[in-house]
Amino acid sequence: MSKMDKNSACNPIGIIHSCYGEKFGIPRQPRLVTSARATLELLPPYDTQDALRGLEQFSHIWIVFMFHETARETWKATVRPPRLGGNERIGVFASRSNYRPNPIGLSAVELVGIEGTALHIAGGDFLDQTPVLDIKPYIPYADSIPDASAAFAALPPEAANSVMFTDDAEKALSVLESESRPALRQLVSDMLAYNPQPSYQEPDGDRVYGTRIYDLNVRWRQEDSTVIVLSLDPLQNTGG
Repeated sequence: MSKMDKNSACNPIGIIHSCYGEKFGIPRQPRLVTSARATLELLPPYDTQDALRGLEQFSHIWIVFMFHETARETWKATVRPPRLGGNERIGVFASRSNYRPNPIGLSAVELVGIEGTALHIAGGDFLDQTPVLDIKPYIPYADSIPDASAAFAALPPEAANSVMFTDDAEKALSVLESESRPALRQLVSDMLAYNPQPSYQEPDGDRVYGTRIYDLNVRWRQEDSTVIVLSLDPLQNTGG
């Protein structure tokens, strides 16, 4: 066995505890929803403060992670990016799709703080329980290329929707927003300002959508470019 073969296996160094409990609703790129909060917990044997020494001096970090719920036994050479309407196909290596030969992701996020061996981060696009493969400091002079070109994704997407809350949703927000669910109103508003549903799907005013944020089930309708948040309900504990 070659040295490359021996070192080819990657063990998760940590796990992300994210506000996003389901894939539906997660922003399609990092830093679109800056109100999104998450915690990266280091796992043994990597859970030592020595491994993080000096990282607190950086404002942003790169996180290398696994798309743990989109891994496939087979792969396809082309994908349909949402920015191209969801119908035009391009090569998988010309995209940031999570459906890849190796389900590895890379996101730059804000490092809010470090507590022991837990990293508090903002602006991520991570599903809860995402395995982390590596952490690297973001270095502006090397990682930012202002004159780079980026084909169909040269500019950030614009928020397409205005967001309203029903009276029931407003009452729920006043009760549910807390330290464990920080900036809940802002998070829901920011998430739904970008269309979570497939880009090729026309808004259906009669359809009720839903996804999980923290331990809540968020339900909404969309009428043209207005999203109406109907309810925020705690998930029922079905454990015995």
